[in-house]
Amino acid sequence: MDQKDKYSPCPCGSGKKFKFCCYQKESDQPEVKNLAEYWTRPSEDAIDKMFPRLDKNIVLKVLDICQEGLRLMASGHYKEALPLFKKAVPVCADVYTPANNLALCQFVTGALGDAIKTQRKSLKASSFANPFGLVSLATFCYVSGDEDEARSLLDEAVGLKPPSPDACIKVCEGLSRFKRHQDLLDYADASGYGDHAMVSFYTGVAAANLGDEARAMRDLKRVSFGSPKADLARRYLDNLRSGSVPNTVLGDWPALGAEEVCPLDVIEAEIQRVGNAWLERRIFVDVCEGLLNYKADSPDDAFAALCGAKHPEATVLLSAIAKGRFGSDSLRIRTMRELQSRGELDSKKPVNVFLGGKFQEAEFRSSCLNSDLQFGGKLPAKWDKLYETSVEDARKKRPNWKALEAAFLKIMEAAPTYYPARYNYAVALVNQNRFEEAKPIFQDLTTCYPAYLFAPAALLQVLTFDDRIEEARALIKSIASPEETHPEAFVAWLLAQYAFHSLDENFVAAEACINQAYEIDPKDARIREIRKKFSL
Repeated sequence: MDQKDKYSPCPCGSGKKFKFCCYQKESDQPEVKNLAEYWTRPSEDAIDKMFPRLDKNIVLKVLDICQEGLRLMASGHYKEALPLFKKAVPVCADVYTPANNLALCQFVTGALGDAIKTQRKSLKASSFANPFGLVSLATFCYVSGDEDEARSLLDEAVGLKPPSPDACIKVCEGLSRFKRHQDLLDYADASGYGDHAMVSFYTGVAAANLGDEARAMRDLKRVSFGSPKADLARRYLDNLRSGSVPNTVLGDWPALGAEEVCPLDVIEAEIQRVGNAWLERRIFVDVCEGLLNYKADSPDDAFAALCGAKHPEATVLLSAIAKGRFGSDSLRIRTMRELQSRGELDSKKPVNVFLGGKFQEAEFRSSCLNSDLQFGGKLPAKWDKLYETSVEDARKKRPNWKALEAAFLKIMEAAPTYYPARYNYAVALVNQNRFEEAKPIFQDLTTCYPAYLFAPAALLQVLTFDDRIEEARALIKSIASPEETHPEAFVAWLLAQYAFHSLDENFVAAEACINQAYEIDPKDARIREIRKKFSL
């Protein structure tokens, strides 16, 4: 339905902040370990390898200043670590360690622009190869929306031999982010650090994604307890041993959690800084994918955020949901409607969707909802007043249907082209159990005025009440959603379908109808009450 609110801090249009809405963490989401947890002070041999020909005393002096900053990073105190790294950076530009960590702290705390400047300056100033810094800059550029430079920087990092385990880990992380699984295996195997627990985690996940279960299990077993990724490695090992696959959107094995894909402070800072432009970035789609994967049992919030994404990759992710088995039937139906609103589905062609435990063909039709739409044109003032009064009387607890029949008949005779009066006249007949008189009126209105969904809704109710199931089913199939209609008319049509599908014991279709009605009018008491039956 084309009924989206204006942009607000959370892309779903709720008006809430992203972290209190679609981002909300679930208690079972894997804990994200801090960025510095795998860093240890390099040995003297490692220092010689990282900074050959450089005075070792100068390197040690810089690393000593960094030590407290790294401890603060490891405990999640990134802002407190910033001044320590800023103090260490000028001591020796060739020693890139403090600049790498300063840029990471700036990034994690939401200062994306500062992180990019810091990392660029360091890469230019140091005469030593810095694959860690290149991957960090690639990540920063990717988050900022520059996908091409991000990939170029990552390629440059892959072409360098890692001078330390943490550099190797960082490159593996970058390759994992871009789902370059074979490149990751090739790089790690040639690095000399393939036995490191964190490297083994990334190679194990890459192997799993490539279908090499033997290697995946071998490498994941090397991820020792206490390692930042130990819990996830054990979970994946359990999946592999049981022959199951992760319950993820793409059916793959993600190496990064949602906050590792992009820290929350960065998301909020960029939403504040660039507004709608954030929705056009690929990174936002990646965040939505991460949230969906880790909220697989309750993905509604993450799905609402994904619907706000404008990058082409969002359509790819939506298509994966629509064509696969991830999530509930309701989620797949909502996905189909979202794809329809993006012009990605032909409403005239049935689609093969996994519903009710099996793949089956289903039709998804959409309409633009216009609350200002007026059916039948304008009535003369005299009759307009009578019409309004009569409609109000019809909504009372005990309407006088005989009197209302007469009132609507007068309006019909005075304004023959004003078809809403004919509809309400037929409703008055139905409420006097004169179904056969009302039915041809509803049929005629359905044929002549396709946008006036009140008519087929009433006709469907008559057929359902009269237990004429096949006629009712044929009516539903015959109604093509109009290009434009009023929200109340569409809700009436959905509620009539809900009643029919419930009687027909097609509870998947019934739930889909009531969910769509709720999306249009979440304040309707009838709809809220019905949804309780599905424990939604």
